[in-house]
Amino acid sequence: MKVFASWFRSWIPVFAVVLLCAPAAFADGYTVYDLGSDNSHGIYGIDSAGDVVIWSTSGCGSSAYCYTTYDNGVWTNDGGTPPAFVYDDGAACGSGVAGFNVSKSVCNDGWVGFGSLYNPNGDPNGIYLTSGSGVDFLGSGAAAQLFLNSSGDLAWTDGMSDEMYVAIQNQGLSYGTDFLVKKNVVAADPVPEPAALLLLATGLMGLTFAVRVKGHS
Repeated sequence: MKVFASWFRSWIPVFAVVLLCAPAAFADGYTVYDLGSDNSHGIYGIDSAGDVVIWSTSGCGSSAYCYTTYDNGVWTNDGGTPPAFVYDDGAACGSGVAGFNVSKSVCNDGWVGFGSLYNPNGDPNGIYLTSGSGVDFLGSGAAAQLFLNSSGDLAWTDGMSDEMYVAIQNQGLSYGTDFLVKKNVVAADPVPEPAALLLLATGLMGLTFAVRVKGHS
């Protein structure tokens, strides 16, 4: 046991150096927020910072419409008139995305958000986002509304669940994490990166060592 403990201590600096030197595989990811039901509600627009405005037909006294602002999925205020944002909603795309049966799409500054059904490539029905380097699946459903800003934040209404969502870009998520779930939507990338695997292996070795020491004490 003493030999094992000595061996383990001698390898700790090596593991630390490998973890520090391993590429972090930083990747953009998304936090997907559920903005509620679209019953008598709809998305009014999104600005370049990812603030989303929802319109509704009640909630602001005598006003015919009520406009609710969400900042990173969090309510900030209501008003009888739309906030004076510079809206950055994108525009309809001129062409589809290879391999997908695109039902509705929106483009903005190199980003493409789209809904697709019955894809010939076998990918599930739902909402997707791409900047040309890969296609990310944001959630199942059908795209009734799509709003996309130049930062790659996508707001949509799912015509199947009658819910409204926004996917906000998260910069610098490490170890290949594709999605950071916020409420009830998307699963994390199931494929761990090498640095994450090494970290897990180191933790398991430490746990095994602790159990053996306890068993021989």
